[in-house]
Amino acid sequence: MVRRVDKFRIILSVCLIILVLSSPLLAENYTKAADFNLRDPWDKYFSLSQFKDRLVILNFFRIYCGGRVALQTEKQFQELNKICQKFCKDKNCQDADVVIIGITLATCPTTDLKEWAKYHKISWLLGNDYDDYNLDVFNSYAKVLFNLRDPALIFVNKDQEIVFASNYLDSFQIINKLIEIQPDLKEKE
Repeated sequence: MVRRVDKFRIILSVCLIILVLSSPLLAENYTKAADFNLRDPWDKYFSLSQFKDRLVILNFFRIYCGGRVALQTEKQFQELNKICQKFCKDKNCQDADVVIIGITLATCPTTDLKEWAKYHKISWLLGNDYDDYNLDVFNSYAKVLFNLRDPALIFVNKDQEIVFASNYLDSFQIINKLIEIQPDLKEKE
């Protein structure tokens, strides 16, 4: 009788270990981030794929007519500016270990994105998905953005996989998430 109970416990333990190890909760099944090509306000083109092997934060937000943005979006810009100061090696943050890309939906032709970016002190990449009247970037990320509000942050790892998405985060939360994604990440001295 004792042997049967011991065998049963061993079999049950092995089954539980297999179940836990094969659980989707523990498996890292990330979605590949959709590549895109955008034009910045200075007529330079950039794509997500050019930043392979680096962490990327995609900041999705809307610009209303006259250049207005939601208050939470203003706050997010301030927090992203802090991230730029910590990780960026130059003004544009394009050569840093962490790349920030702002993707907006500015539908008003009166919004001058150059002046707007200067006013908000945006030194990271910025592209208007509405430039080509196609909304291809927003559509590519629609499943991830579906439950998020303006502003939305999507974190993309070095393998160009979406590893985390959130609404507004402060700089402390962003840094913690970046280090969680890539523990060897170094801040600019």
